[in-house]
Amino acid sequence: MSPWLRNAAKDTLRRIVPQDRFLWRLPAEAGKALALTFDDGPHPVHTPEVLDLLAEHGIKGTFFVIGHRVVRYPELVRRIAVEGHTLGNHTFGHREVAGIHRDDLIWELEACERAIQNAAGVTIDLFRPPRGKLGVRSLEQVIAFGYRVVHWSKTYSDYRKDGNDALLLRMQHQPVFPRDIVLLHDHNPFTVQALATMLPVWRSSGLRFQRL
Repeated sequence: MSPWLRNAAKDTLRRIVPQDRFLWRLPAEAGKALALTFDDGPHPVHTPEVLDLLAEHGIKGTFFVIGHRVVRYPELVRRIAVEGHTLGNHTFGHREVAGIHRDDLIWELEACERAIQNAAGVTIDLFRPPRGKLGVRSLEQVIAFGYRVVHWSKTYSDYRKDGNDALLLRMQHQPVFPRDIVLLHDHNPFTVQALATMLPVWRSSGLRFQRL
């Protein structure tokens, strides 16, 4: 499916589900802001590097963390919260939730939420499905459980870990736009390197950054 069709489908879905329960771009009032989001952490090496880089530029982001990694690295989750970033639920075991039994979905959500609460003492209401996959039934269930589902409008496939040059090339060929929600991963050294190059470029274009 082309990016245009994917985005059209997301926009249609946003109009169907309850207001503010499904988000894939920032609202119109965000103006020239974009949101940086990071999945699959925390990572003991690269999450601190991402946090250091964001602090250097005065940027707040949103981190969708995996519950079992939260249990393993609670101090990093505390740091994310203390430094003013937003935390979100990315399931406990990074399990695709489309089509799974309701009880299993609830367990994934509750276990991750509990891990975040124990680590950082914060209440969360954002959820991003692993690999972005979410069926109609699981979407309804996640919303009924009180979550806002967050997808994205821009991704650079940094999960490939195919080098800084390749990642930078994709970033340069697919520029960000105002109101984009950008999907990145904080378990990748090349993401840190590429962001160090691109953040000043994005900022010099007049864009600003906001957390979700």
